[in-house]
Amino acid sequence: MSNSNGKIVFVAETSAEMQAYKQNLMNELEHFGCQVYAGTTGPGMQDADFQLMQQCDVAIHLLSDLDKPVDKHEKGIEEAQIQTSVQYYLSQKLVATESSGFKIFAWHPKSSSEDIFREKKVPRHLMKIQQLEEVELLRTNFEEFKYYLLKSLEQPAIEVSDSFYIKGYEGQSIYFIYDQVDKQAVQPYIGYLKNRGFSVLTPIFEGDVFSIRKMHNSCLKKMDIAVIFSHLSGINWINMKIMDILKSPGLGREKPMLGRGIFADVEKKPALQAESRGFYFCELNKVFDKEPLEAFLKVIDN
Repeated sequence: MSNSNGKIVFVAETSAEMQAYKQNLMNELEHFGCQVYAGTTGPGMQDADFQLMQQCDVAIHLLSDLDKPVDKHEKGIEEAQIQTSVQYYLSQKLVATESSGFKIFAWHPKSSSEDIFREKKVPRHLMKIQQLEEVELLRTNFEEFKYYLLKSLEQPAIEVSDSFYIKGYEGQSIYFIYDQVDKQAVQPYIGYLKNRGFSVLTPIFEGDVFSIRKMHNSCLKKMDIAVIFSHLSGINWINMKIMDILKSPGLGREKPMLGRGIFADVEKKPALQAESRGFYFCELNKVFDKEPLEAFLKVIDN
């Protein structure tokens, strides 16, 4: 992997259990050609870190494993440094006429258990950062995270190739977003839309985390209509995809979105508050039913 073009990186202070990860990452970044600043601790920590970030292109936060107990003082340092990154990001957005390019990466180690974001509530300090356009909140193993991070610093986003598209109705494409657990349940809906003449974009699940994420972002940038499909996937997964869609203008979209829909079991509707967030909610039936899908398409046409 070739060296980056002189990126300046801030690596936040973290808990004792994450120090080995932090040192490993800082060594990798320096070897990659980055200039690296480490977060500070003690009195005046947030002011000092804010000053450091003014010189940086990227802030990286290595967060303690949510499955393990963490010292309250160490957790407080992690949360304070995330808040500083958010404050700096927002201050840059206020004064800039376009994106400042400052980006935040936050990473959790992935345990052998099921993805925690499907099982538990995302902590409040993480809910705040995942709403920002220039934030990547990742839960992978460490080697995958390093690979994704270094590739992100090295090259621009991968574009979806023309061959990925099927010729669609009036050139419109629908990005049908679903989790792997719903891969079978979603097929009748995708088949129906293709038969209606739409170009249907779908997520990929094979490959490294960098390729998967970049393809997802490329589809968000290119699509005309976004649909989130959730039968077996949970509320937190849906909320993360909602935020991805709401943040998609920050990816460089050059055209308005024609429609946004959520297809989910009716018991999920109260928690999602879909309409107030600009999404049309379609109730999933136990078997495929084209009527809710047609109702959504009719709303788009109007």
